[in-house]
Amino acid sequence: MRKLQDLAYSAKHDQKLDVYLPDSTGFRTIVYFHGGGLEKGDKASSSMVEIAERLCESGYGVVSANYRMYPQAAFPDFLIDAADAVAFTKAHLREWGAGDELMIGGKSAGAWLTLMLCMDEHYLKDVGIDPHEIVGWISDSAQTTAHFNVQKYEQGEHKHAQRINEYAPQFFVGEETDFSHMLLIFYENDMPCRPQQNMLYYQSILTFRPEADVETCLLPGKHCQGSSKKDEDGEYPFVKVTLDWLRRKEL
Repeated sequence: MRKLQDLAYSAKHDQKLDVYLPDSTGFRTIVYFHGGGLEKGDKASSSMVEIAERLCESGYGVVSANYRMYPQAAFPDFLIDAADAVAFTKAHLREWGAGDELMIGGKSAGAWLTLMLCMDEHYLKDVGIDPHEIVGWISDSAQTTAHFNVQKYEQGEHKHAQRINEYAPQFFVGEETDFSHMLLIFYENDMPCRPQQNMLYYQSILTFRPEADVETCLLPGKHCQGSSKKDEDGEYPFVKVTLDWLRRKEL
């Protein structure tokens, strides 16, 4: 395994990413965004490092990216950063020995970023990437309605308000919805309304696109427990579920 740390991915803003590369060539790469409510979190948290290393040991490149956050940032700064991180990764795949295929994933706020990049296509298109080029999308407990902290900082809304607007992946579901493969993970004792939000998003996609390749996975535990707490085997359940999905999809 090779590690490249603290690479600056944007000339516009001081944001960095870490890269985990398997000892092989032609591998697929996952760009991953940490959680933390768009207020906190870091690409190099202990659980994030362990998850990236485990995925890397299984043959996947992993890019763990930071992004601007509240209160210094404002919508859509973090989405612009996320798109820039994907573009930087794509530009360096050959240099790193990777194949051309990219996936995007994230945890909680990072999962919201993931789904927003998928559904509101202009962020990736603005950096020269066709969202249809992304071969997989992995969401670990995303809020599919408007993100509670975007509502708080941008509109003064209560965190429990359920809104479907331009801050919500759900807002963009429609006849034009089209993506490759998507995995939606959420938890039995998740944040308020989070399982229901994910199921509404899932069912809405299938209503418009019955052929869409989107799967749900309900895990035990609290919000994002699968990527923050190991099971009795000493593994993160998120990693187990993700690797099973990747292998079944031959990604």
